[in-house]
Amino acid sequence: MAILRAEPLSWISLGVRILSDDGEITQLSMSAFRNKGRFQLEGDDFTIEPEGFFGTDATLKKGASIIAKAKKAGAFKRTWEISSAGHRLNLESRSWTGREYALLLGNHEVGRVKREGLAGRRTRMEFPDDVPGFLQVFLAYIVISQARREAAAAAGGG
Repeated sequence: MAILRAEPLSWISLGVRILSDDGEITQLSMSAFRNKGRFQLEGDDFTIEPEGFFGTDATLKKGASIIAKAKKAGAFKRTWEISSAGHRLNLESRSWTGREYALLLGNHEVGRVKREGLAGRRTRMEFPDDVPGFLQVFLAYIVISQARREAAAAAGGG
């Protein structure tokens, strides 16, 4: 089981540092506008592009090739279907606050993502060893960008 953490780069940063027990794996930078993400992993460049009116769906690209997609189940659900290389996973909220998610393969829980700390800006992730690193970072992006959307909606009064 791979256990990772995501921590903000600084107290005002939109980006996060992805860490394992061995140290930093990558830095996920996220833009203020549209939540576009970028990271490097093992010498390869990856981009994450939000899709849809509210940007709740996302596409992960390695260069110009799409290697994973996330599709949100509905406007009022914190559930995504993740597809990559013919495999399908689901990421579902396990708490009404959206601070804890389960990664499901069929009906079996195979991993967890949990936002931690008072503001929920730190994230702890547990994934099976056979989930590729790029997909682990993509899953972290989904949870972090959803938290940002919810915080913006709460700050805006809606």
